[in-house]
Amino acid sequence: MRTIKRKNRWLLWLAAFLSVVCFCGQAWAFVPWSNVNGYWISADGRSVVKGAVEKGVTITKYQNRAGAINWKQMALDHISFAMVRLGYYEDLDPYFQTNMENAESVGLKAGVCFYGEAETVQEARKEAAYVLDIVKDCRVSYPISYDVQALADTRMTKRQITDVINAFCQVIEDAGYRAAVFGDYEWLTRYVDMKEMPYDVWYSRYGIANSFQNRTLWRCTDSGEVKGIKGSVCLEFSFEDYGKTLDGTGWREINGKTYYFDDYRMVKDTAIRIEDKLYYFDETGQGRLIK
Repeated sequence: MRTIKRKNRWLLWLAAFLSVVCFCGQAWAFVPWSNVNGYWISADGRSVVKGAVEKGVTITKYQNRAGAINWKQMALDHISFAMVRLGYYEDLDPYFQTNMENAESVGLKAGVCFYGEAETVQEARKEAAYVLDIVKDCRVSYPISYDVQALADTRMTKRQITDVINAFCQVIEDAGYRAAVFGDYEWLTRYVDMKEMPYDVWYSRYGIANSFQNRTLWRCTDSGEVKGIKGSVCLEFSFEDYGKTLDGTGWREINGKTYYFDDYRMVKDTAIRIEDKLYYFDETGQGRLIK
């Protein structure tokens, strides 16, 4: 116990020291949200981001348009996952497919950002089906997030907004993915009945504080700097090891059709053995039992 306390005191001292250290007569500025000996240090340079498992970024068309993204360099800068913007219903981010492929090519885990505008449960399910039809051909190993903060401008009640969120998330999770609801403190507490919303929360709060009910992801800033990305980018932290809790291998039913996934990727155009049975999957992922 004394050893653990001593180690924690040393870590906090080191973080504070690095924020104002002088070396050879020149001030060395502490880099916000940096990694020190396996620990993520907050923007003030004096505290540890408790429970953080991985650091990530959100990638949208705006990062792409700012300049070519060097995904390999980004992965080498302690970035482990990317939440990739898919866009709105029938309004696909033009760089979505490319960003998902590039993330996979350098070994980054990838989640999906979707912006919903559904005002009924039926519309929410339609949005979820649209998202699933797109992501089923991508390697998704992080949550599919649902951002419906635009509904604050409608006359919908807290109950109605909560029902819309739950409808979308249920369809996503019934298909074998993990759903997460994005929002800040004011929106989540004012417009969502959190007692009736059992899904993961991607919590947006700039600064240091990050605790919130069901919070598994946290957006700490929208002005982060990451090697390989030109300009600022949103920085995210994950507090859950999705590699252990999100099953990437197995059968999934998506929009009425059954597919088989291996390591988060749909099996296509090949024959594989599953539980001592041989199946052939065509180029669309539809399978048939051979023997």
